[in-house]
Amino acid sequence: MKHPWRRTLLGVINLSPESMVSDSVVDGIGPLLERAAWLRGHGGELVDLGARSITATAPMIDDAEEQRRLVPALRCLRDEGYRVSVDTWSSHTVRVALDEGATDINFTGAVIEPSALAAVAAAGAALILTYMPYGDAYRMREAAPVPYRLQSLLDHLRPRVEQARAAGVREVIVDPNLGIIHPSTDDPGKTQLQNSVLWNLDRLRALQCPILLYAARKPEPLARLLFASNVLFSGAEWIRTHHPDLIQALLGAATAEVP
Repeated sequence: MKHPWRRTLLGVINLSPESMVSDSVVDGIGPLLERAAWLRGHGGELVDLGARSITATAPMIDDAEEQRRLVPALRCLRDEGYRVSVDTWSSHTVRVALDEGATDINFTGAVIEPSALAAVAAAGAALILTYMPYGDAYRMREAAPVPYRLQSLLDHLRPRVEQARAAGVREVIVDPNLGIIHPSTDDPGKTQLQNSVLWNLDRLRALQCPILLYAARKPEPLARLLFASNVLFSGAEWIRTHHPDLIQALLGAATAEVP
């Protein structure tokens, strides 16, 4: 297990009222700025802004509704000087977000259109590419399970990284998407598959990209703490979290003098 070095922390704000992580959901400019300030105060260097829930039971919304939710919040955060990544699987929303000042794109779909890649490159934005073998979270609901294996991650991400670099994107980050394991997998099986990636993360270094991991907000506090600790010590350069305060507490404990 590696000692943690400096990480880039993305603090999550959800604009989707359907999100199951209710404490990250904001409604209105006041709560938006309050949460953004709290994230920044706990080490969040970027606000990761999402407007479409991946919760399996959430109503499906189209790009227009995603953008209706997204644009006012994005404008407000940029006016306040925040660095903002936009979490979306829509190439159209990518282009809109960049036009509105997004500094980073957290692309969670399988296929990003060439026009969206060109827009990312022209804006000088960083691009996070996520392992998504189902197309997007909506299509995953009805899809047959896809095995979650390191080689599958590499085979899926490598051509997308190459495509982004060929389009002129200067900074590409890869996310193995620890949460993408099909819901038909039981909890022990899911945990083992996630650990198989965390414990062998260096294999993804073949892509020559920084790695992002999501420190998922587990419902049970101890499980949340253990999973966040595993993510923190795995060696990833970027961590996406609803609770940067928890990451900071773990960093503090790790660097404290041991009696």
